[in-house]
Amino acid sequence: MKFMALKDFYLFVVIALIRVVSWVPSPALKELVARSIAFAAFHLSRRKRRLSEKNLAHAFGRGLAEHARRKIIKEAFYGFWRDTFSLLPSRAERTAMKRVPLRGIEHLRQALENGKGVILWVSNYFGRMALARQILHEHGFAIYKVHAEQYLGGFRNDGEPVTWVQQHIIGPFFEKCERPFTAGIIYLPNSDSLAYTRVLLERLKHNALVCAAGDGKFARRLIPVGFLGITDVFPTGMVSLARLSGASILPMFCVLERDTVCVVIEAPIRVSSDLDRERGLERSVTQYVRLLESYIQRYPDQYQNWNLLGKRPDQQEHPRSLETHRDAGV
Repeated sequence: MKFMALKDFYLFVVIALIRVVSWVPSPALKELVARSIAFAAFHLSRRKRRLSEKNLAHAFGRGLAEHARRKIIKEAFYGFWRDTFSLLPSRAERTAMKRVPLRGIEHLRQALENGKGVILWVSNYFGRMALARQILHEHGFAIYKVHAEQYLGGFRNDGEPVTWVQQHIIGPFFEKCERPFTAGIIYLPNSDSLAYTRVLLERLKHNALVCAAGDGKFARRLIPVGFLGITDVFPTGMVSLARLSGASILPMFCVLERDTVCVVIEAPIRVSSDLDRERGLERSVTQYVRLLESYIQRYPDQYQNWNLLGKRPDQQEHPRSLETHRDAGV
């Protein structure tokens, strides 16, 4: 195992920024820091901007003016850094989370009453998912989070082998940020082991809340679905898990509406047992994709993956820029 890579120096800077910003008492000043870093990232990542503009044109047609595309991409950069700096919230911020409205909370309560567990299907790339988990925790819900084994807090590992520093310093830092807001973290191994499936089934058997990415690319199986004007791939593992366990799958989104955060829990995804397995998987995944697509079309500036839209993990190039790669989809 390599001790350290060039990217690790960059991640140390990010960790230092997260710590420093966590000490800033003023929310307005925190926003200013996030804006400043997003501004720099936007102007330094020329290739990412170009790919994002191209995919925005596919999704919205040529009717979307150049200045509108540019504004959407700028806000997407800002959204990523704002969510990154929310990893270490202050006591005042945690208190404020208790006042954030939870739309569709009746869907969650009803699913829990069924007693077979709940899978919260979130997007790696849309909205403020780190904040959403914190908000649910502050409302009294214990969540088990599913991550890829090489999870680095939302930053890409560029397809390179994990270094000793990432495994023993950087990864544990981001895990420490999440621990106060989770009942536990379940890591998906970068191997053929199915031990994690037994762990997930055991948690659901005890009526737990499991949070996983509905659009994650770290998965055993991905199926193609039309999405935002192109074809992208989505994981099927959580649908299979729901069929086995009887758990409900609830899509969850965290959006900004007029500078106000709101968590939305949608009605359950239909998981059919009366169809053959392949058709059932495809229908459930497509239902989620259509819902996610509708949110992105409504809030395009809150989607952070315009540059890599439609690319499979093995097709993605890994430039050393301020790009992101999120959680596992199983």
